[in-house]
Amino acid sequence: MDHWNIAVYPSVIGVKKYMGSGFSFGTRFSLNKITSYGNQIASDNYYNIDGVISYNLRSIFKSDRLMPFLEIGGGYVIFNEQGAGYFNLGVGIEYWLGEKKKTGIILESLYKNTGETYGIKHFQHMLGVAFLLGKDTDSDGDGIIDKVDKCPEVPGLVEFEGCPDQDGDGIPDMDDECPDSDGDGIPDKDDESPEIPGIIDFNGCPDSHGDGVQDNDDKCPEIAGPINNEGCPRITEKEISRLQEIGQVIYFETNQDVLTKESTDSLDEVYSILVQYPSISFEIVGHTDSIGKVATNQLLSEQRAASVLRYLDEKGISSSKLESTGYGETRPLKTNSTPEGRRFNRRVEFIIK
Repeated sequence: MDHWNIAVYPSVIGVKKYMGSGFSFGTRFSLNKITSYGNQIASDNYYNIDGVISYNLRSIFKSDRLMPFLEIGGGYVIFNEQGAGYFNLGVGIEYWLGEKKKTGIILESLYKNTGETYGIKHFQHMLGVAFLLGKDTDSDGDGIIDKVDKCPEVPGLVEFEGCPDQDGDGIPDMDDECPDSDGDGIPDKDDESPEIPGIIDFNGCPDSHGDGVQDNDDKCPEIAGPINNEGCPRITEKEISRLQEIGQVIYFETNQDVLTKESTDSLDEVYSILVQYPSISFEIVGHTDSIGKVATNQLLSEQRAASVLRYLDEKGISSSKLESTGYGETRPLKTNSTPEGRRFNRRVEFIIK
């Protein structure tokens, strides 16, 4: 422990202001009691005031919590009743604590040298606590406070002092001659959809579900479908057959257009089929048997078809994709002479337009 003088009380106080680009300017005052220097015994107070310029290395270490720094500056020391100006070189590290990182621990070593003949070259080591004062707003939420962030409105990276590198090429966007904002490998200047990741085959435009039709041209961008149908799915023969089966068991209150509970359950299945085909329009056709007057049956078939349309519209099938009509008793499937035949003739059909 030769030539060490350790203060038993807090002996340094200082302030620094961050100026941007990693640089801070500040001042520091220290007081200590020197008990020895060299081979000599002493009992003198040591007074020191410094002006400092610091540069943090956060961009190299890619951290907003652990911040090594370099320091250069000058100051004036009074010891043994003599004063001398000193040139300082320092290195240190800050570690910021907590979620908001407003309190930190600082460890620093300074080498002090003077050109004056009576000055004594020496090291000054410091361990202390730092407090961040003032606003620490982080507008873009990237963990880098605005006063340190070179791009405070856009989320970025520590190594680029808060600026983004969206294409990951190691060049921050502000310096990148060929930025790729959506990171799809296609420079913005050649990308027809620069804000949405896409594929090279479509000049950077996306194909969200991989059906081979870019979203800009896809009439059904949320559902996969064949290219020859503009990206929309085709309804299958099996589903068409199922729709007609359901239409055969859609029932109404006697001589009314009010759907029974059994029928609404059946129409829920119709909805689950139709919603898969947003590009297809359907005609809902009502039919009756021949019991009753022709005019009455015609009106009833129209009203019942319209009732089905309303139900599907309320479920979420756009009314622009639906149309209703009625043919009364004019298009029977079977004879109206038997109860069984009349049952088949009372029906609802779903026709693709």
